[in-house]
Amino acid sequence: MTADDWQIVPHSQYPYEKAWKFLKLLARTYLLCLTKDKYEFLENKGLPLPPASPPKFEYPTFMKVLDFSFIYYIADSWIIDENVLEENKIYYQEILRKTLIENLIEQAKNIQFIHLDGNIQAPDLPILNKDTQSLQDLRRLFIHSQINEEIFVKNISAFVKQITEIVKKVEHITIRADAYRDDQDDEAKALAELIEQSNSLVNLSLKEIDFKQHSQETIESWLSNFDVKQPNQETIKFDLKKLQKFTFRKNGNFNQDAVPLIIKIIKFTDMNLQYLELSMIPLTLENRSEIITIIVQFCPNLIHLYIRTLSNSEIESILINCQKLRVLKFYTENNFYEANFTEIAENLPPSLNLLNIIITTKYYFPFYDSFKSFIAKLNSNNKLKILNVIKAGYYFQVDDESKQMLMERGIRLNNFNFIRPY
Repeated sequence: MTADDWQIVPHSQYPYEKAWKFLKLLARTYLLCLTKDKYEFLENKGLPLPPASPPKFEYPTFMKVLDFSFIYYIADSWIIDENVLEENKIYYQEILRKTLIENLIEQAKNIQFIHLDGNIQAPDLPILNKDTQSLQDLRRLFIHSQINEEIFVKNISAFVKQITEIVKKVEHITIRADAYRDDQDDEAKALAELIEQSNSLVNLSLKEIDFKQHSQETIESWLSNFDVKQPNQETIKFDLKKLQKFTFRKNGNFNQDAVPLIIKIIKFTDMNLQYLELSMIPLTLENRSEIITIIVQFCPNLIHLYIRTLSNSEIESILINCQKLRVLKFYTENNFYEANFTEIAENLPPSLNLLNIIITTKYYFPFYDSFKSFIAKLNSNNKLKILNVIKAGYYFQVDDESKQMLMERGIRLNNFNFIRPY
């Protein structure tokens, strides 16, 4: 169960009584782990606390994951279950949240993953500095903006600025935005600054960021952050050579002006990119063609590729130029016909283990002969193990002969009725 699964309601109304008791017990343990000064601070504020006694273990020292939301739920469960007066509840929650987080950060030895989400409020943010010992091993940062609040972006930006030197060591950054806010431009600048500071990035995920709300000037500011000027005024490429995994996902209302940013990120990986997922709707044919050209030129070492839609010529180009692929997933265009199965088989990279094809055309159904010709054209060196073929709106069975041929090649065929297996 993740932090997002918890709902803070009174104990008597909570559907998972054991889970609620677990939260309350965990809150009590965290309170017993408070340093003396923090315990006395909360006591002087009038918060109800368990009798002070040393815990059996220094639990915060083992912490490697700091999930702000989960800590909030733990703090809130204690305040709610202690029947604090309604007029004091919010005040006590804010104090307890911040105190617990600060105490955990102070006592932890090596926090490696921080989850920041839209529940963050200004009073909850701890004051940090680059010398915070527990964050010296920080490698993963997950930022999830899920509510419409201007303060969220400002808080995230302020938090990141506090740990600028530490962020430079972060290897995995995931940014997800699930709600519209009036300060989209401020968000873009804050996120661009975060990426710019992270010189050790291995994994970058940008999900549901609403570039459609950004001005062209703001998107250009993202691009400018990938240009670093030296004292001699010569501009060099921003260092993304360690980046191995890049995900960009925006379903609906995708701003085409963001394409140059995507292209720059791919190019600056210096051919080291191994995992690439691009799902943007809608994407113009011209922009898609440009992205495919960049992938072919700058991603020879790709192992995993998912791209929303591919034409027949683009499929062939990727198969020929990305010979290290192990996983390939894509939607077809409406001109995908039976002969394309044969063409794919002829150009299949020897290392490919999984091939996922979602056929979107209304006028073609993959007949039995399609699979037979596909299997017949496979090279004996091909390592294909899973072939997923999905036809939008239809369910079909493979004949026994095709099944036998697949089994002889050690290939499992999965048929779905318009189910996206990603």
